[in-house]
Amino acid sequence: MFTAFCATMFAACQVFDTNTADAAKGNLLELFAIAIAVVGGTLMTGGFGSILGVAFGAITVGLVANAVFFIPWIDGSWFRVFVGTILLAAVFANERIRKRITGGI
Repeated sequence: MFTAFCATMFAACQVFDTNTADAAKGNLLELFAIAIAVVGGTLMTGGFGSILGVAFGAITVGLVANAVFFIPWIDGSWFRVFVGTILLAAVFANERIRKRITGGI
C-alpha cells in the first residue's frame, strides 16, 4: 500500500509540474528496474536482498546512465548494452550466490 501511495504522489507531482498526464510514462522500464535490484544484491529468484542494496543499485545505474550521455566519444545507446551486460553477469552470479546461501541445493 505504501508503494502504491508513493507512486500516486509521484504521478500527481508530475501532473502538477507539467500540466499534462502521460499514461505511458513508465512503459518498458521493467528491465531497468530488474537491473537496479540485481546490482543492489537482490537474487533473481527473490528472497534475499535489502533496501540499502537496491538504493545502491539505483544510484549506480543512475550515475552510469547520466555519465554515458556526457562522454562525447560514447554513443548514448551504449547504456542499454551496459544494462544487458549487468543482467547477464547477474544471471551467472546469481546461481552461485543462491547455491552458497542454500547450501548447494
